[in-house]
Amino acid sequence: MSITKPTFVVVTGVAHTPAHTQSLVESLNTKGYFTEPVAHPTIGPLAASAPPNADAANLRKILENLIINQQKDVVLLCHAYGGMVGSQSVNGLERSARAKAGRKGGIVKVVFITALLPQEGESMLQIFGETGMEPREWLDMDSVTGTFSANSLAADTLYHDLPHDQAQYWASKLEPMSGHAGISPATDVCWSADVPKVYIFCKTDRVFSLGEQRRMLERVQGDQTDDWETYEMDCGHSPILSHVEELTEILTKE
Repeated sequence: MSITKPTFVVVTGVAHTPAHTQSLVESLNTKGYFTEPVAHPTIGPLAASAPPNADAANLRKILENLIINQQKDVVLLCHAYGGMVGSQSVNGLERSARAKAGRKGGIVKVVFITALLPQEGESMLQIFGETGMEPREWLDMDSVTGTFSANSLAADTLYHDLPHDQAQYWASKLEPMSGHAGISPATDVCWSADVPKVYIFCKTDRVFSLGEQRRMLERVQGDQTDDWETYEMDCGHSPILSHVEELTEILTKE
């Protein structure tokens, strides 16, 4: 009897779009996994008009369609800022909870890659304050539109372990993002959810240092360390582009 593989829902970081997930999507597809890259409403041409917490509401709708309507098993993959969004979109959709209610489908795992992990009611900027992180200077704020955009430091900050031309190319694909994404509080976070959780540390990340990544995880783990599996990758902030094969092996490990 064949076993249906889960669908990967890929949730990207600040200023990133589904285009940045193309290589990873193709790698997962090659191994027989369907993927659903998520476009954040706060990123792109309509960023200035996106309402608060639009990204979490958008992701929840996508997950409900896959799980409730299509009864699919889902691995939720959250990169960087995607951790803010993904952590608010799990509760009630775990496969364990749905199975107890006699329903098929559900989230079977949540994977965080060098991701922001909020406590209940905490915004992205508050995480920085609580963990002692210094925001890196690869973003500029437009006071007129209320959006922030990548500047000339983005390529070396986000993609320093890619060849120069590739780093510049992917930096050119970054889009403006709504400023309120940084101050919207997280609600209904999933740290107590009955679902396996994975954190992938990126050791040479220039956005969040390895120590900062560890502090973020320790804050939300509490005494539930058994719920988490961790990996370390010798890479920068964006293994979804720079270390696709190694990342795919971790993600598809049985």
